[in-house]
Amino acid sequence: MRPIRLEMQAFGPYAGNEVVDFRRLGERRFFLIHGPTGSGKTSVLDAICYALYGKSSGAERDVREMRSHHSSDNLSTQVVLDFSAGRESYRVWRRPEQEVPGRRTPIRADATLWQRTGIDDDSADGSVVATG
Repeated sequence: MRPIRLEMQAFGPYAGNEVVDFRRLGERRFFLIHGPTGSGKTSVLDAICYALYGKSSGAERDVREMRSHHSSDNLSTQVVLDFSAGRESYRVWRRPEQEVPGRRTPIRADATLWQRTGIDDDSADGSVVATG
């Protein structure tokens, strides 16, 4: 599996929308995620793990606690990961269950997986493979 593009919204320390474009790495097989303490390194790994598996990268972090405390109430927490596996390309979108002020019931968790082989446009989703 090779990450292509990661988009995090109201996730971890990221109050708004943050994009990590792994294509900028070119054909490098290894890369380092580094920065000062609290800069969001683990949150990038959590976002990738959450997109793929619906869980954070560490047992001590619950996905329901991944919402940014700095984001506005009207911005939903979600993660989008574009990745390739072999010759196939995919996009997965996930949203954890989350409380919304002024709403009685929480927004339920949801996810969609698309196959995007042959699609170069970042805005195009592709063909739905699975939902839920």
